[in-house]
Amino acid sequence: MMEINILAQEKPKVIKLADGKEYNLPVIDLTTLANIEKSMGFGLGKFAAKMDNEPMTTIRSLVYALLRESYPDMTLDAVGHLITLNEIKALSETISTIMAMT
Repeated sequence: MMEINILAQEKPKVIKLADGKEYNLPVIDLTTLANIEKSMGFGLGKFAAKMDNEPMTTIRSLVYALLRESYPDMTLDAVGHLITLNEIKALSETISTIMAMT
């Protein structure tokens, strides 16, 4: 059975947030993952535990870290205001991919 490299297959994604605008999510590559860790302030090895203990704070931090790649002027609070439960559902594939790597 051939091993699948999920990083190699990753494509940029576009997500519509609560303001009705579409935002580009970066390709999940090693640099993006390292930037996520730096932005969130903890290693991805702690991601699952953070999701268990602080799921909304962690999701907001993750989306902020992802959007920061393309939208460096966006603030953490601004990102939080753009995410409703609908957006969390739409982001679930990206969140699951990152959780699978931890």
